[in-house]
Amino acid sequence: MDLLERLGLGGRRVLILHHDDLGLTHAQNGAYQALGLPTGSVMVPGAWASGVKGEDLGVHLVLTSEWPAPRMRPLTEGESLRDEAGYFPEGLEALWRKARAEEVERELKAQIQAAAKLFSPTHLDTHQGAVLRPDLAEVYLRLAEAYRLVPLVPESLEGLGVPPPFLPELERLLYETPFPRVRFLDPYGLPPEERLGFYLDLAHLPPGLYYLVHHSALPTPEGRALPDWPTREADYFALSHPEVRRVLAEFHPLTWRAVREALF
Repeated sequence: MDLLERLGLGGRRVLILHHDDLGLTHAQNGAYQALGLPTGSVMVPGAWASGVKGEDLGVHLVLTSEWPAPRMRPLTEGESLRDEAGYFPEGLEALWRKARAEEVERELKAQIQAAAKLFSPTHLDTHQGAVLRPDLAEVYLRLAEAYRLVPLVPESLEGLGVPPPFLPELERLLYETPFPRVRFLDPYGLPPEERLGFYLDLAHLPPGLYYLVHHSALPTPEGRALPDWPTREADYFALSHPEVRRVLAEFHPLTWRAVREALF
């Protein structure tokens, strides 16, 4: 049965509003608390991972570390997951070129197990879509089932920057997965000044299950150490705006915890 039908939400506009990159900075965590929206995922290798408390938290599985600072290191000893300085690779191309699947699996297990000591995880997703290499996607889905956590699975791979050689096998995995697939919405690539308009335009979406990811962070000196700080602050101010809150209230809010309870 379709997930929305199982939840009694068939024909409704349903929204999982998801706060990405928790644990990366104190500014990110502070925005999560200030906004009061329950769903997010935590970067367990991040310096501020232990400072996140919430009711619907997942594991934002990390295999890359793209900023000059702060950098993140693997929790395990996998050599194929490290650059010359011992950090995760800076980008997906470097990761996918050298990562060994068995080392990725050990690392992702370690992050899930470490998360369980900090909070009660409800779901999984991945930083920068790092598991979109097909063999890593299989690991990701297998671990989700083993740990009884709901994985983020997009309805479509369009617009996710997947290399063409990966597409046939990934499409097969999407077709065969028993987990629900969501309509992925991410305004990250929009200029900050267009962010408010993006959120207001959600009012025009048709019925369906939507997953909207944001990267809200407080306007602090620490938060502004990241190169993309205008984007993160734009998310925070937009989601604090009363008109955006009015638009969001027109959706049925859904948490990954509720999805997990329906599936497991």
